[in-house]
Amino acid sequence: MTNKAAILAILAIKSGNAKLRSARGKGEVATTYASIEASCPESCELRTDGECYAKGGMVGFVVRRLDAATKGHAPLETAKQEAVAIDGAFKGRAVPQDGAKGGRDLRLHTSGDCSTTEAANIVGGASRRWRERGGGDVWTYTHAWRDVPRSAWGEGVSVLASVDNVAEAKAAREQGYAPARYVAEFPSAKGWTENGVRWIACPAQTTENTGCADCRLCMSADKLAARNAGIAFSAHGNRANALKRRLSVVAA
Repeated sequence: MTNKAAILAILAIKSGNAKLRSARGKGEVATTYASIEASCPESCELRTDGECYAKGGMVGFVVRRLDAATKGHAPLETAKQEAVAIDGAFKGRAVPQDGAKGGRDLRLHTSGDCSTTEAANIVGGASRRWRERGGGDVWTYTHAWRDVPRSAWGEGVSVLASVDNVAEAKAAREQGYAPARYVAEFPSAKGWTENGVRWIACPAQTTENTGCADCRLCMSADKLAARNAGIAFSAHGNRANALKRRLSVVAA
């Protein structure tokens, strides 16, 4: 029997992740967590190979709790819960103006994804309403870019396609997405061009006193796509070595 009370997605109104927040003293960020098993596309190899960053550290504890409730549930249900959580933040009232550029920013999917067009429509709609309530920028990354068109997310959220290599980056661009990828090491902290894509090394990793709320490049994915640019992140943390081994296999 399906557990109707199952919790598949939650929102933290103030992220504890120092990387997301401003490193300069101002700029709170809210974030959502969704069940990986109930929301991520089956095409994502990180979902099953244990190398997904969302399955490690403190986030991993949240993910395991959400995943334990997934039996009998689908991506659409997860998206609906995520939208309810976003709409219900601050009791549905105005979003606090304590972000780096005004309203509090929102990072979707510290864990999870929207693997169907309808799911992206739902979460994208909640993202638009977040901004209408005075919220700041909303951004996320998706492994479902092959199946979910960029337009499905709407204009309320900045979305980058998570790709494994430069060949996939070209395909993601053809779908309307700016690409994002991991690399073992940055060829240059100033950026580089590879297969026609201008890769920008994540400033939060290359510049002191810079968090996502300060940098904001990932919050402007459509502008990056128009410039034929993408964001690169270097493997880091307690899963860096495993990710580097994987990158040596999948790299173009």
